[in-house]
Amino acid sequence: MKNERIGIIGFGSIGQEIYKKISKKIINGYSIVGIFSDDIDSKNISKKIKCKSFEELLKKKPNIIIEAASVKACKDYAEKILIKRIDFICLSVCSFADKSFFIKIFSLNKKIKNKIYIPTGAISGLDAISAASLSKELRNVKLIQRKPPKALMSDIESKKIKKEKILLKSTARRVCKEFPKNSNIAATLAICGIGFDKTKVIVIADPKVKKNIAEIEALGKFGKLRVILENNPSSNPKTSRLTAMSIILSLNKRKSSFLSAF
Repeated sequence: MKNERIGIIGFGSIGQEIYKKISKKIINGYSIVGIFSDDIDSKNISKKIKCKSFEELLKKKPNIIIEAASVKACKDYAEKILIKRIDFICLSVCSFADKSFFIKIFSLNKKIKNKIYIPTGAISGLDAISAASLSKELRNVKLIQRKPPKALMSDIESKKIKKEKILLKSTARRVCKEFPKNSNIAATLAICGIGFDKTKVIVIADPKVKKNIAEIEALGKFGKLRVILENNPSSNPKTSRLTAMSIILSLNKRKSSFLSAF
């Protein structure tokens, strides 16, 4: 079977980790044909796959593009990717907290039927939340995000935090807009569950923790779900080590009829 052709937008810590894992054949059936990043010239990768523009990436004819860059990149390129009939794996899920963007991409996706993948990232329990949501048995979803201050704030501001501090207590929609690089878990929960305006989120900067901790609680007619995740950060403290592997899992599910049942 011929390899599927992958393009990557963004080459920070997560983009680099995805590139390494696919290049090392941790998963078979895929090859990376192009990488587009603002600072691509400084990256130690083959010139054959370096792309200095999004248009150059499209010329490589990928059939899947992974966005591992930013909310801005997702908004800039998602529509163009789908119009070209290319499947899209989105890491900057906070993009969809923008209601007009969500409606535009959802409507376009229904029309042209390309696949949009939102990886589970550092989250577990999504299957139960999705099932409860589909059966309308989900009433409340709350997320408490507890991270080291440097993962949430500038270096100068983070050094001022001497004890745990609630930075924001609000809806997933507002949290995603205030902390777009830290709250993809909140966005994913909102999409799978009861929406951006009903999902409650608390963001805490805590100098005592070294991991990215997420506590998820969901209540409904089905009962109660409570999950606590203590995720080790990647080389970028804002993201978890599991994030890159969740991309690999999404790609694996495309290839395996057995895995797709789970």
